[in-house]
Amino acid sequence: QGGALVHLYTDGTVLVSHGGTEMGQGLHTKVSQVAACAFGIPLSAVFVNDTASDKIANSIPTAASMSTDLYGMATLDACSQILTRLRPIRDKLGESATLAEVA
Repeated sequence: QGGALVHLYTDGTVLVSHGGTEMGQGLHTKVSQVAACAFGIPLSAVFVNDTASDKIANSIPTAASMSTDLYGMATLDACSQILTRLRPIRDKLGESATLAEVA
């Protein structure tokens, strides 16, 4: 199982911590793209923390494209949970509100 911790800040930027290890396969980039797409923000507003066991414990080994599937979907799930919790605020502010205004 993959794990991801997503922080949404009041300036509309996002910090993602996941259990995968970046070793040249573009995992951080792919995870950033998932978060940017989920929140509808530019890729430049998404940052990825280095893997650390105090953020994501008991991570599985990084191997092949399995990491992209696991950590990408874990990131998407975390983003979806945040968006669900923000839905009442977005409804109040309107669909044209930016992520920074909603956060």
